[in-house]
Amino acid sequence: MRAFDKTTFKGLELANRFVRSATWEGLADTDGRISDRLVDLLVDLARGGVGLIVTGFAYVSSNGRSAPFQTGIHEDDMVLDLTRLSGAVHAAGGRVAMQIVHGGIQAGPELNDMDLPAGPSPIRVRGMKETSRELDAAEIAAIVEDFGRAAGRVRESGFDAVQLHVAHGYLLSQFLSPLANQRKDGYGGPIDHRARVVFETFEAVRSAVGPDFPVLIKINS
Repeated sequence: MRAFDKTTFKGLELANRFVRSATWEGLADTDGRISDRLVDLLVDLARGGVGLIVTGFAYVSSNGRSAPFQTGIHEDDMVLDLTRLSGAVHAAGGRVAMQIVHGGIQAGPELNDMDLPAGPSPIRVRGMKETSRELDAAEIAAIVEDFGRAAGRVRESGFDAVQLHVAHGYLLSQFLSPLANQRKDGYGGPIDHRARVVFETFEAVRSAVGPDFPVLIKINS
């Protein structure tokens, strides 16, 4: 296949094989809602001819935000504005996927109204002011459900695909890391246990969007 050839995956036809990878735009408001500036940015990308645009990471839980002015997809009433965003991209001839994420230990307390960031294990890494706390099994299950509900909103909002962010040290990536994940239960230890939450998240997302909707995963290698 040549870079400028049309391509299709999971029933989604793209004009070419160029993908604008997810990049944090910082153009949402303080509540995570999109702005006209974000719509204009993605429309410009679509008009430029890129085959698929992947949005910057959108947080799936109210306590999962990692950056100021990050887009959110954690509430049902966000669907209307997000539909406007996908519709504008489609009107410009583009295709758009939304990347979804939970920050885990990178979810700053000052952004999420909580005392401590939480992740796979209580650790402290460079740049963190405090040691994180460990998520319990019920909290992990709730975050997995949040990913599923967020993916359902992505499809309801008219996006062409959803991408799970399993890279760059955010929550799902933290579970994969033997440095960040020092758990002794079924979510820690050997790689098949550390990857468990990733598979559970994928299953929740697939259940929410159905068998034919494209689900992408961004993962470090």
